[in-house]
Amino acid sequence: MTDTRHEDRTGQDRTGQDRTGQDRTGQDSLYYVLSAAIGFAFPSIVFAVDDQTQSETTRVEELDTVFVQGRRTDISSTVLPTRPPLSVYGTETTVLDTPRSVSQISAEQLAEDSIRSSDDLVKYAPGITRGGGQNAGIAPQFRGQGSEVFQDGQRRYSVRHPANFNAYEGADVVAGPSSVIFGSVTGSGGYINYLTKKPDFTQRRTLFSTQLGTWIPDGESRESTRFTLDHTGPINDNLAYRFSVTRQRDEDYYFNVENNFDAFYGAVAWQDDRLRIDFNVAYDDYFDWNITHGWNRPHQKLVDNGKYYAGRATPVIQNGTTLWSPVFASGAADSAVLGWVRRERNSEGKYPVVAGSFTTANPNRADSPGTVRGYVYDPTLGGNGLASISPQKSQRAEDKNTARRVTSQLRIAYDFSPNIKLVNSSLYLKSRDVTDATGTFQSQSKDSILDNRFEFHAKGEWNLGGVKFGDESNTGLIYRSEHNRSLSANNSFWMINAYDLNLDSSTKYPGHLLGLTGRNPAGGNGAWIGTPGVPQYSNTYGWLNLPAMYPAGGGLYAESVASYTSESKWITKTVFTQHNLRFGEHLGLNAGASRSWVDAEIENPFPLPGASKRKDRDNFRLYSVQFSPYVKPTDNSTVYFTYDRSLAINTGGFANGLSWGSGAYANRLDPLAFESKSELYELGVKIDVIPDRLFFSLSAFDQARDLSPDQWNNIARLRVKGLESTVRFQSEGGVSAGLNLTRLSAYNEWTSQVGFAPRGFVPDNATVFSDNLGAFVVNGVPLLNGDLPSGRFDVVTLPKYTLSGFVDYRHPSGIGVELSGWWTSSWYLNLSKTVKIPNEFNLDLALSYRPPVRDPKWNVILRVLNLTNELNFVGGLSMQTNTFLQPMPGRSVLAQFNYKF
Repeated sequence: MTDTRHEDRTGQDRTGQDRTGQDRTGQDSLYYVLSAAIGFAFPSIVFAVDDQTQSETTRVEELDTVFVQGRRTDISSTVLPTRPPLSVYGTETTVLDTPRSVSQISAEQLAEDSIRSSDDLVKYAPGITRGGGQNAGIAPQFRGQGSEVFQDGQRRYSVRHPANFNAYEGADVVAGPSSVIFGSVTGSGGYINYLTKKPDFTQRRTLFSTQLGTWIPDGESRESTRFTLDHTGPINDNLAYRFSVTRQRDEDYYFNVENNFDAFYGAVAWQDDRLRIDFNVAYDDYFDWNITHGWNRPHQKLVDNGKYYAGRATPVIQNGTTLWSPVFASGAADSAVLGWVRRERNSEGKYPVVAGSFTTANPNRADSPGTVRGYVYDPTLGGNGLASISPQKSQRAEDKNTARRVTSQLRIAYDFSPNIKLVNSSLYLKSRDVTDATGTFQSQSKDSILDNRFEFHAKGEWNLGGVKFGDESNTGLIYRSEHNRSLSANNSFWMINAYDLNLDSSTKYPGHLLGLTGRNPAGGNGAWIGTPGVPQYSNTYGWLNLPAMYPAGGGLYAESVASYTSESKWITKTVFTQHNLRFGEHLGLNAGASRSWVDAEIENPFPLPGASKRKDRDNFRLYSVQFSPYVKPTDNSTVYFTYDRSLAINTGGFANGLSWGSGAYANRLDPLAFESKSELYELGVKIDVIPDRLFFSLSAFDQARDLSPDQWNNIARLRVKGLESTVRFQSEGGVSAGLNLTRLSAYNEWTSQVGFAPRGFVPDNATVFSDNLGAFVVNGVPLLNGDLPSGRFDVVTLPKYTLSGFVDYRHPSGIGVELSGWWTSSWYLNLSKTVKIPNEFNLDLALSYRPPVRDPKWNVILRVLNLTNELNFVGGLSMQTNTFLQPMPGRSVLAQFNYKF
């Protein structure tokens, strides 16, 4: 059987007509015009011209029709990287031929695996570091750095909220900075692109899923339920729809931590032979959830033996230029104050008691109030000492966070020809977040994003001297408008290590800790502040000066003059071009560049009466470039090198907003925040060892990034070197497996030693912790730990080696078993290196059953998390000032049931 037509992969005739019979000559003319116009705008890189218009339109070939029988890969469940990672270049380039470290999460994994936070994503990709999530968000730590969240190739915010995948059916995980087609992006460690659920044009189908838990055999069990209904189907040949609803009521493993939300998602799609329109909208209401702080007072005995230094911490109170501490009758929280002693700094930077300084007179009078500058811990005080503590200990019941999101996307794609496509994508996001923790960390944030992308995709091929050349390009424009309003207070959170976690959790706030008697009439968890800016009376310590915070509505408080209280608006206009060039069958070059223009403004949304107006506006320019040559020794292998360099914005505070400068830039936009340079060198190899069965990748990288300027306008530069490797295996016999290996060596070229406990928690009645970060100098007395030198420090909370993976076996009888886990080498909790976490590992076991038929309608899964009940840890914060030691959940049992109809 023969056919006198020659068709390409799109089904278009190579004779000059498409299947509709329309002449294509005019479209190719349009190609020439658009290519010339864009080539003029970017003269360094020009589009190639498809040689089919030069020779093949005058040539007719006779080809035998060949029937090929092969295996069909189910992309919804395979562990192999089969999807084109559109979030890298926006093109159909395969993972094999993409010169970046890319991993993928399938629809089945996202729907059925237990992903409680971004820490759990370590199962699917190398380069991910556990820690810093605080039970919030789905943006993992990459290569020891922050990351970004994308949705269908458009950047959204990685703000805090519980893990929620109601709108998603897969994800691409990319280590390192994002492609130039997104312009300059803040999170250079990596990004995760979540793929929204798409309508099905072929059949109606519904999935009902429920998850029940949580039985904790070695602790106190918690009640947890999640229900999801996901339905899709066609309306006619051109129109289809989908909607998904999730209801979660979750008592987390930790006491007083909730993860409750309702999520709604809807999508419609319209398509014909050339045009595809996708529209989706999601509303997520996280009406009651909490961040986790973990254990305070971190000490090596807490790690090694689970023993906590319980009892009362002793405050160091400054009055005039003298430092005083009370003398307690015992370590009980309500014990009497017997008198007062003076403290002075010694040559080791500690503050021991001055011999013979005891007095019964309280130095903190109404006419001479004191200021708490920090705390020490006296292990010899009666009632103080080592005690057991539950890993489920965490938060106060009075703490509560809320978050609401409205997200909508519209994508219009039109194929002018098999080689020319126009795409316009719009993302709108509006969110409101409220944080209320310990009555001191309070934040009200409103965000909005309008992101519009115009992309011109072109493909071309030509022959030169018998060598085949090709170019697949993506060139376009981005308009992005962002607005953030944040009212925040955080100037008393530094007391965190002073609280005794073995007391009733309701006592974990300054009002109880300081014995304050006054209340602000505005109420709320911050009412302990009394009258802001006025000394308050303590039944325990006398009259005290407190860092001021003011009622900001809704029972919450805020600071007026703080870097994180601001209203900022910025518009970014970006032009980009990306070209993926091929030279013959075995050489290629991917190169791209972008240029961004930023118009930014900031003002104080919370001025005090009579205060001067704080407002500033300025313009900035950003850029990004990428250069990736590669070689294909065989059709199934790629060796590549990637160089990336960009200048980006460091957004900060407790939301995705712009912050006020300090020092010379006080009351202004900080220009240093717009000069964050990122640089990446990466060398890698990818091999389809056995096509459709075994995939391997290995990359080595050297990456550097400027961090946000500190309060002295110093910029720490993070340097990370490492190796990443991944193996994926999918057999015909029901076995699938994945293995990820990461090696990281990271240091800050310069950083300052400030934080909640710069010297660590040392129980010696002399080493100060909870140093008052809110006041660097009070009456001539500097920050008590301010003498610690700045300089080069290794990055803490970052293990050198991380190994993760899974093995899944499904027997023909329908019974399935999956064992997954991770292992990390030792790491330090803080810059002072007073706490070292040893090698850790975790194993999860999943037992499942699905009927042994071609298309099973239901399945059931029983999961045992932390199978061997290891006491593992992560750093509660990813920042270098971290002193939170977060115990990971112990052995837990969950059940899940899925039904399709």
